[in-house]
Amino acid sequence: MRIGILGGGLAGLALQRFLRHDSEVLEKQETFGGLCRSYNKDGFLYDIGGHILYSKNAELSHLIRSFLGHNVHNRRRNNKILFGGRYVKYPFENGLGDLEKQDIYDCLIGYINNSYSAPSNFREWISYTFGEGISSKYLIPYNEKIWKFDLSKMDTEWVERVPRPPLEDIIKSAVGIETEGYTHQLFFDYPLLGGIESLIRAIIKKDSQNTAGYEVKIIRRTAGGFTVSNGIDERSYDKIVITFPINEAISCMDNAPQNVQGAARRLRHNSVRVVLIGLNNESLLDKTAVYIPDSSIAAHRICFMGYFSRSNAPYGKSSLIAEVSAFKGHELYEMSDATLIERLVDELDEKGIIDRNDVITTDITNTEYAYIIYDLEYRENLRIVRDFLGSLGIETLGRFGEYEYINMDEVIKRSIMVANKMNSIG
Repeated sequence: MRIGILGGGLAGLALQRFLRHDSEVLEKQETFGGLCRSYNKDGFLYDIGGHILYSKNAELSHLIRSFLGHNVHNRRRNNKILFGGRYVKYPFENGLGDLEKQDIYDCLIGYINNSYSAPSNFREWISYTFGEGISSKYLIPYNEKIWKFDLSKMDTEWVERVPRPPLEDIIKSAVGIETEGYTHQLFFDYPLLGGIESLIRAIIKKDSQNTAGYEVKIIRRTAGGFTVSNGIDERSYDKIVITFPINEAISCMDNAPQNVQGAARRLRHNSVRVVLIGLNNESLLDKTAVYIPDSSIAAHRICFMGYFSRSNAPYGKSSLIAEVSAFKGHELYEMSDATLIERLVDELDEKGIIDRNDVITTDITNTEYAYIIYDLEYRENLRIVRDFLGSLGIETLGRFGEYEYINMDEVIKRSIMVANKMNSIG
């Protein structure tokens, strides 16, 4: 078979790596990588957000490390939460001992005397799982900030990503005994050189057929398979796999029923704007990431790129990236690049995270598709779209191909599964 892979991010390239059939990757951008892109500004390397490599699956972790070979090292996570002017250990429930005594009491008693009934939405799930104190002080304001969506109108489809802490850990944390949450993320891998895009370059199959700068505008089912076109150049395939956003893919199909088109339009997402701030000192090397629930600061998270790998910043210097989620029409989406950069420099300077006098370079990258929003209509809308694509024999893959909030290890795992399925045909 000849297989067309529509989208050249991690999912599409990993799929091609494991396919035994003839295949071609078509990518809209001039560079492959999708969300796994890295950028260089004045010697400061940064990614589209804080990408780390980890997995509960030891075999999968070994595979990912094998892609990178010697260009990988292991780091211990050192995440913090900026709360009430102090750095609190991440996740919040494991850093209760860092809080003021009244906050500790509120969080502890709220967790123990939790009378919330079974949840029907994401906001209720937060309170049901963590109690009033932890929820109102951190989890609700942080999630409102990153999603910019009414949490009571969000589904609980994805919450298995967030483990419920045992009571003994909450008590130990409250009295100042060291505890660790999310232990499978306590250590992570990251490329020594080249940023997270090094993984993309390592995965790309040697002598593979890949075409960048090809924006898919037409997808048509034919008697012999599928025709794909950018409006000028037409390609034919026996089968296709969609890894770019499926709502956009549906708009490329003139035969999609009205209910499918409507469901695709109702699938929601947030964008992310990533601002690089490079400093003329080494002050930003001691943490992995800092989560910021404070709504007066535009960024929901900052990552210290030199902690991921010292090669991400020139000698004697350091940097951070500030992540800002937004959607079309939102103030932070419509704000000019220069204005957003200036705002973040001012805010981080005011909070004492940086000194604006030390800033020697800045940059910004805007990415349209970053986060899936699981609203209450999500499941039904996704089912309608997937059922239609499935009826045409079209596979979907990846975070926005499947429209699921999945991490890199899960993307690679599913890429292998789809490749094995297709390899068994023909």
